[in-house]
Amino acid sequence: MTFRNRFLFIIFIVVSIVGLVQQWRIHNKTIDDYDTPKILSGIKQTILLRHIDRKCDCADWIPAELLKDSTKIKEDDYVFIEPATNDLDVPVTYWAQADSGYVLKLNGEFYKDKAIPYNFEMKTGVKPASARVFYFTSCEVVKPE
Repeated sequence: MTFRNRFLFIIFIVVSIVGLVQQWRIHNKTIDDYDTPKILSGIKQTILLRHIDRKCDCADWIPAELLKDSTKIKEDDYVFIEPATNDLDVPVTYWAQADSGYVLKLNGEFYKDKAIPYNFEMKTGVKPASARVFYFTSCEVVKPE
């Protein structure tokens, strides 16, 4: 191998490594199709959730019964929620009454695998960790017993 060919080969390797590192950094900052949920479980459920403002790009809904004893809360207990249609959203009354102990009652089903929902809006620019996603078809604000 001549000096010129060796020099061009080294430049090619360096440029390739820089490109791979750049793509890896971009992938870890953006949500793409590989991160979104794919298959629903097929098991219809009704769950009660409370929102926890965690100040991060992460799952921030938790089953209401876990808030009675916060020492039992684990990272795997947090979930994302995803509406079935674009016009379905968390009612404004929930945000006004959440501090009074009201919870969100959702009907729907979980996706089979952990993921990041399609409609997730990042706050910080750091891609969130995958969590369970609940796909809901209806919601209402209720006072728990």
